[in-house]
Order: sequence, then C-alpha cells, then structure tokens
Amino acid sequence: MIRALILVLLLGSLGCWLDREHQAGRFQRVDELFLDFLVANARDRFVAADDHAVTSSPVVLVKMRVADKAEYAGWPPRPLDWQMVLKGLQAYNPAVVVVPETLFWGRPSPEFVNEAAQALVPFPSTVLGVEAQLAASREAPAFLGGLESSLPPFQKVQGDIGSVPPLGALIAAPDDLLRRQAEIGIAVPLDAKNADKLAYAMQESGHLLPTVLAQTLARFTQTPYATQRLLLGPGAGAYLSNGAFVPLSAAGEFVINTKQPVHEVDALHLMTSELADALSPQDKANLSGDKVIVIGTDDDAQSGLARLHAQALAQVLALPRLRLLPAWAQWIIWGAAGLTGLWLVLFVPRSKAILRGTLCIFAALVICFLAFQSSLIWCPPTIPAALIAVSTVFARIAGRRKQTLT
Repeated sequence: MIRALILVLLLGSLGCWLDREHQAGRFQRVDELFLDFLVANARDRFVAADDHAVTSSPVVLVKMRVADKAEYAGWPPRPLDWQMVLKGLQAYNPAVVVVPETLFWGRPSPEFVNEAAQALVPFPSTVLGVEAQLAASREAPAFLGGLESSLPPFQKVQGDIGSVPPLGALIAAPDDLLRRQAEIGIAVPLDAKNADKLAYAMQESGHLLPTVLAQTLARFTQTPYATQRLLLGPGAGAYLSNGAFVPLSAAGEFVINTKQPVHEVDALHLMTSELADALSPQDKANLSGDKVIVIGTDDDAQSGLARLHAQALAQVLALPRLRLLPAWAQWIIWGAAGLTGLWLVLFVPRSKAILRGTLCIFAALVICFLAFQSSLIWCPPTIPAALIAVSTVFARIAGRRKQTLT
C-alpha cells in the first residue's frame, strides 16, 4: 500500500506539472510529429471525396460566361458589372467572397470603381487575386511592388521550402480602392502543365507567401497565420483551425479533380435581381448562408481560375476533419495510464517491469493509431506515455519482488 500511495502522489504531481507544461506549449513539437505520423499513414482519407460531399460543401461559383459577354458593359467585365453582381450578392450574406482574377482596369481608375469597392463593404471577408509570374531563377529577389505588408507570410513552416515554386514578380494588383476593402492573395495564370494544380504558397526570399487558395481557407476557417502550420515534403499539408487539413504535394500544391462539379450561379441573374426575380429557388438556396462565393469569368469549356478555385475549395471543405479528443476524454486516458502504472508496480515483478511497461506504451500507441485510421480521432501522447514510463521506472526500482519457492 505504501508503494501504491507513493506512486499515486508521484503520478499526480507529475500529471499536474505535465499538464501545465503542455498548455504552455512545451510538448507541442512532439505532439505535432505524432500527428504528422498519423496523417501520413491515413493519407488516402484526404485524397478525394465523393460527388455528394463536394456538391454539398459551402462553395458556389458565380460565373460571368464568355458566351454572354455582349450582355456586360465591357469584356472583361467592367467595374459597373462587378458593382451590380456584388450588390445582388449582398442579400445572401456570404462568409467569404473570392475573386481570383485581378480586378484592375488601368490608370486613372475608370468610372464605378469606387462604387464597386463600396459594394464589398458589407461582406465580412473578401479575397482578391494578384496576378503573378514564377521566377526563372531562385536566386533573384521577387518584385512585390510595395505589397509586402499585404501578404502575410506563413509563420510555422516545417520541411524543405526549396521545392515550393519561387515567386518572380507581382504583375498586376487589384485597384487601390478595391484593396482597401479586401485581403489579397497570389494567383498565377494557368498553363498546360499545371492545369489541375493550385499552389498553396509561393516562395520569396526564404519566406512563403499565401495564394488566393490559402487566404480563402484561412478566412473561412478563421485560422490566423500565426497558428496555421504548413508541412512540406513527404506527407505535406496545411493544418488549420478546428481540425481542417489541406493535403498538398511535396511542393505545396493542391491537386484538383477538374471534373468535379460545383454549384454554379449565372452572374447575369444576380445583376438583374433588383429588376426581376431571375434567380431560381435552387440558386437562392445555394447562395444563402455562410458560403464561399467564387466569382469570375468562365467559358463553360475549360477550367479557368475561378472554376479551379471553386473546385479546389469545394474539395478541401468536403474532406473529413481531424478530431482531437476533448479535455474530459484526455483526462480519462491519463487516468487509465495511471491505473496501468499501479498494475506495473503492484503486480508485475521488477525483472519484467521494463518489458511490460514498454509493451503497454506500444499498445497504447497502436490503439491510438487504429482509432485515427478508423475515425480520425487522436490524443496527444506525451502525458499518458510519460505517466506509464515513470511508473515503469518506479516498478523496476520498487516494484513487486519475484516470489521464490522455499
């Protein structure tokens, strides 16, 4: 009983200290490595989602069709067109409005740019694309045109950033009046080699800057860049708030299923919504609620920037989320680790304590691994593993002696 009492006091003190240290982030790196291992071995869960999951995700493409360009004030659409589309969208309270194409019409700013900017004010979050080009050489610094402060760099990057595409220059940014009402993200024009990929980040002078895709997901999941973790290389991905995970290639790109359907709404119907009820009940249902609305030109024949971003966002937001055990469940696991320690001290001979303790830790990790494989549930291993390890050492020193026959 004395040994059990000493062990309870020891584990209780150790558990309180470990909990304080864990909350202070002392063991964060260990937990991150364990989670990376779990995710890497469940990679197939994040590769693709079924059609129903994607089409039920909160993403809608508002398309300005090339076939209807005669209906607009100009082509590409002019500020007046954008003002009317955005005003028609205000009634549906989207969570994030995304425009991957660069909204710039030259200097001086044409008419209705200020009105288009004012139409962005009611939206809680807007992400506008900045047209960029890749660098021919990784050594040359990128030309950012004074937009450095508008592109927040990723704070927590792990892995080799050398494989991430280098940024050469920002070619065109949205009109100044529009930028005052929005965040900006990098958008690289599509080419035949990368028609099914979108970069999540771009490399610039040893830092990684967010693209439109990253900015949108950060805003929709409400993940500050100080807490977002970007992993590169094998098992690459971005860890966002509330268990959201974005699987990426080793170079930090998201691979898109370009045949995946998304909800679509014709922009002309929004432009005329004040004059006539052009939207169908299905369109209204698709637009309503906290949705991600992607707006852009579309020719219905091939994937443009707007459609690709809508497909990528729909796929990411349809993926299952990582689930961290709640605090009360973690306390239960810590209690189970303590009971395991009591068993080691009271019932396992000293000579077998190390082996049995090691097997207990291994069994606990296997259970955690299987739970993640089946349900994407995980628990930080540091505290329960430390409790069992300390109990194992105590059992080896002061555990039950092996009985001998006389």
